Amino acid sequence: MRTDTTVRDVMHREFLGVSESDSLPDAAALLVDEETNCLVVVRGGEPVGRLESRDALDALLDATTAGSDDGPAPADLTVADVMGPPLPAVAPDDSLAAVEERLVAEGADRVVAVADGEAVGVVTDGDALAAGAPRTGTGTEAFGEEPAAGEPGPDGAVLSTAAAADTDAERRAEATMDPEAAERAAVATRDETADTDGGADATGGADGGSTQGVCENCGALVPDLVTANGQAVCPNCREI
Repeated sequence: MRTDTTVRDVMHREFLGVSESDSLPDAAALLVDEETNCLVVVRGGEPVGRLESRDALDALLDATTAGSDDGPAPADLTVADVMGPPLPAVAPDDSLAAVEERLVAEGADRVVAVADGEAVGVVTDGDALAAGAPRTGTGTEAFGEEPAAGEPGPDGAVLSTAAAADTDAERRAEATMDPEAAERAAVATRDETADTDGGADATGGADGGSTQGVCENCGALVPDLVTANGQAVCPNCREI
């Protein structure tokens, strides 16, 4: 993605605008014909407001249902009667990242580019997204794929090749920087699968023989599990 993309590079130089004195029904018809939800209201080139489709529709419906005795007829309404505040303004040389920040901060779906006090273009949120503007506070890496095995990620962590393992047990055992810990976790997983009651399947021979596994008394994973009184326990529990 180019990091030097500006508003000027993506703005629509031909945009839909109306004046304050334009008929509201005509402006509403323009909204429908052009399949847009917002018009820029200009006064001699200066952006002074916005006409959103919802505001125009509400005003026309209210005027129609109220009747001529209680207010102006729909045909008498103008853009100035219902227009909202101006769209957020940006300069043509502003970055797309700045546009994204304005869109989020203002809760708008478009901004108007202003040069020498006159509207010269419009950029929508769709334009900014299509051009690859980074989201506020995340940066471009938030949209990228996960780093490949062995490659450093955004935070500097290196994902081992074990991340592609087929089972959760393999992920827990192998996606670690400590080979000994990986081996111990793998043994624990195998022991848990073999013994449905959650205890260790110690395979030591006579009383006092040792093997690696999970202590049936305290549940600790130890490399020198021993058999005592018919149970596979760690040295600490054997002494109790």
